[in-house]
Amino acid sequence: MNLYITGLNQITDVEIDKINKPYLPIAKGDLKKSTAIGVVLAAVVVSLIMSVCNPVLSTSGLQVALWGSFVLGTVYSLPPFRLKRHPLLAAFCIVAVRGTIINAGFYSHALSAAFSSTKEAAAGFGVLHCLLNDWKCAFSSLFFGVFGIVIALMKDVPDADGDRIFDIKSFTVRIGQKRVFRTMKNLLVALFGVSGGALMKWATMSPTLGATTRRGLTGLGACWLDTLHTKKQKM
Repeated sequence: MNLYITGLNQITDVEIDKINKPYLPIAKGDLKKSTAIGVVLAAVVVSLIMSVCNPVLSTSGLQVALWGSFVLGTVYSLPPFRLKRHPLLAAFCIVAVRGTIINAGFYSHALSAAFSSTKEAAAGFGVLHCLLNDWKCAFSSLFFGVFGIVIALMKDVPDADGDRIFDIKSFTVRIGQKRVFRTMKNLLVALFGVSGGALMKWATMSPTLGATTRRGLTGLGACWLDTLHTKKQKM
């Protein structure tokens, strides 16, 4: 599905990419557009079939992850929707997919596939149920939702020239590259710091040594990244 979404975006952005990213295969001329269309169509068909073909492993979580990503990835790039032209809607698509849909969907799918042998049992591991009742699912979705905001705005920083020419009104075009870059870097530092601190706190409350170790190491890693980015800001 990721191949479909990123491939579709490149197919619809060939002229823009000739300015912003001339090294990409279609923009550079290394890959024919017709071939790229065939590849992304095959990828999306196989991906969606996988979500429904198995009576047990084709869980509701997997279907939400793949079909939700398919719908938002399509309206993000393809006309007449082409939501990437509108900064808030573009950010919503990226945050929804990378934050809630992928994380909660695959979390639900993993639980269903690992701990249930029938569709009736798998129903107890639905996406909404996981988000509302499992703090680990909610925490990861929140983390990657905020991280998705950083991705959504940062990815446009080097693309200002092409976006301006083709009337893609990204936040970078509207308020400037330096301001967007600085704001998103501050948000990323805050995200790593808060997440690392929370994981370190939860590590002390873990019921087993294994859980304490995993959460502690993850928290230390997040705090280290926070320190690293903070030092880079001061340079």
